[in-house]
Amino acid sequence: MKKSLILSVLALSVLAVGNSLMAAQQFPDYEAAQKVGKEAGYIAFVYPGDWDRYGEKLCRRLIADEKVRSAAGGSALLLAPIYQQGSDATKARVRKIMGPLGYPGDMADISYPALLFYETDGRMYATLHGERLVTASPARVAQLIRQQLEARTRQTELLKQAHAAKDPAEKNRLFLESSQVPGMGWAPGLREVMKQVDPQDKHGYLAALNFGFGVQKDESLESLCKRLDGVLADERLSPGQKQRACAVVIGHVRRSLGSLAGGPYITRYATAMQKLDPDSTLGISAPVVMRDWVREYRYGQGWSNEILPGCESPLRMKNVPISRPGTYKVTFKITDGRDALQVRKVRLMDGSRCVAEDATPRTVTWAEPEQVYTLSVKKAVKEPELEITYGNLPSQRSTWGQITVSP
Repeated sequence: MKKSLILSVLALSVLAVGNSLMAAQQFPDYEAAQKVGKEAGYIAFVYPGDWDRYGEKLCRRLIADEKVRSAAGGSALLLAPIYQQGSDATKARVRKIMGPLGYPGDMADISYPALLFYETDGRMYATLHGERLVTASPARVAQLIRQQLEARTRQTELLKQAHAAKDPAEKNRLFLESSQVPGMGWAPGLREVMKQVDPQDKHGYLAALNFGFGVQKDESLESLCKRLDGVLADERLSPGQKQRACAVVIGHVRRSLGSLAGGPYITRYATAMQKLDPDSTLGISAPVVMRDWVREYRYGQGWSNEILPGCESPLRMKNVPISRPGTYKVTFKITDGRDALQVRKVRLMDGSRCVAEDATPRTVTWAEPEQVYTLSVKKAVKEPELEITYGNLPSQRSTWGQITVSP
């Protein structure tokens, strides 16, 4: 039964909590470590056996450090090499040390040296590798180990609470929360157990567990943003799930609208992505995204293949020379390119308020190289911006020109 898998992990992990105050011991191999590992789990310090001597020195130094051993609690510690081109002798040595624990597969997103965390049943549930490991002091590594073991304890507590809960909605809510503990994978058989608890998924927790977000075929930007706003408001989803959905939309907007038309959307969702978890990879990248992928459209730039959005979407032009009441002409004049310019409408905006509008679609071609929009302004404008809706298809943006405003 899948349920029994979760319960066995729970039972073994509970034993480890009482043992967590002990300083960890290093053992020569899995067989010697098994008695302790059956109660508290294993941490393997894995170094490159035949290509990185620094990695080996690092792992040897860390596994002997008192702070690291203290942080590892009652875990059984193993020091093991991994080889790029192992011989029969080295393979036998690794099998002796690691026993049935094993390493991540060839396609795993991991580098060595690394710390590999194993459950009491031998299941690997976390890794520590890359820059977070090789540039950290022993004290920092100890802190990271402690955080990982605390995450394991937190997941164990949630699984215990879920098992004890009587209400199906509360039971699956706790099961879902256990899957969202940072640094921890799902408990074995979690999806199947949640389906048994609520076969029709009336409360949506199984859907949240299986959450995925992508751009649907021929979906409008309005529909995509509406779906993302729903994701951001869904309390069942984790910050990481919401961040990944934001990243999908930001990438789509960047490709389809560009840095000018897409700027407001990119800024909106990158800001949300940062607030969700500032210290995560996507949270850290959000300010860079806003810096490099957002540009303002200013008077004097005209239009070009880089400015025109890839779909029909309003584009705001700042610094427009309109402030007083009067009648103004907005002239579009083509200067280069093989494609005509399609303009759907032009509006004068004062902040969020539309002051004047000319919604007649016009085409600027070499046969008719100028088109004029007329705006009748009744009151003074404090924050003038032109909102231009272009209509060129993505494959028809080979066009350049000037835009001028005159009384």
